[in-house]
Amino acid sequence: MKTLATAVSLLVASSLGAFAADMPVRYTKAPAPAAIYNWTGGYFGGNVGYGWGRSNLGTVLDQTSSWAGETVAFQNQFVALSNNRLNPAGIIGGLQAGYNWQTGPSVFGIEADFNGSGMSQRLIVTGPNPPTTRTFNESIRNDWFMTVRGRAGYAIDTTLLYVTGGLAVGNVKGSWDVTSGNGYAKTASIDQTRLGWTIGAGVEHAFAPNWTVKFEYLYTDLGSVNYTSAYVPGSTFAPPGANYVERLSQDFTFHTARVGVNYKFGGPAVARY
Repeated sequence: MKTLATAVSLLVASSLGAFAADMPVRYTKAPAPAAIYNWTGGYFGGNVGYGWGRSNLGTVLDQTSSWAGETVAFQNQFVALSNNRLNPAGIIGGLQAGYNWQTGPSVFGIEADFNGSGMSQRLIVTGPNPPTTRTFNESIRNDWFMTVRGRAGYAIDTTLLYVTGGLAVGNVKGSWDVTSGNGYAKTASIDQTRLGWTIGAGVEHAFAPNWTVKFEYLYTDLGSVNYTSAYVPGSTFAPPGANYVERLSQDFTFHTARVGVNYKFGGPAVARY
């Protein structure tokens, strides 16, 4: 009986093996490689945004001029009225172009932009400066700026997070005027192109095969400008009776927040295996 059971088991096992051998072999097709966005390539686009900044106006009374004969208290009151902080602000907009290189998720690039600027402010301060009252009319303005920056970022498929920094160039227009009740009238102004630096960060997203949109923040420092006052014709204290000289300086730093759109040249995707 035991021998019969063993024989039956062997027969069944042999039949199942033969049946399995006769079944067709099924192969599972490997999934196609997923496509990811490739940030490598050149691009060109435009931007628009808002800028706001700070400009501290400093006044030094030249002690080789007639100011040397005035009391320290009078000079300090004059300087206190003259020294003010201006906060220029306005719309900005311009064009940018650059090139990116991608290796793995890391993206490195260079970008240059040129922007028109409406950042400006005028401040009028009137106050007592015994024995008279004086009015100071001061302004700061930026008409344009440009930057050349490196970029380094991390790509998450069609989204790029990046930091950026480099050189900045822009014009700084400063002005200073004073009039007083006794007829003292002076004026000073400057329009100078300054070289500075900028740093910031942003996020860029590809919303179509060759189109991206970005939001970017930059902090920019254009240093300071220096200029000297001159008499307004008709001033009571005009030479040769006296020769008062004021030396002015204004620094200029500003923030920008802007939205940009870029068109990317070249293919938008590569294969991930």
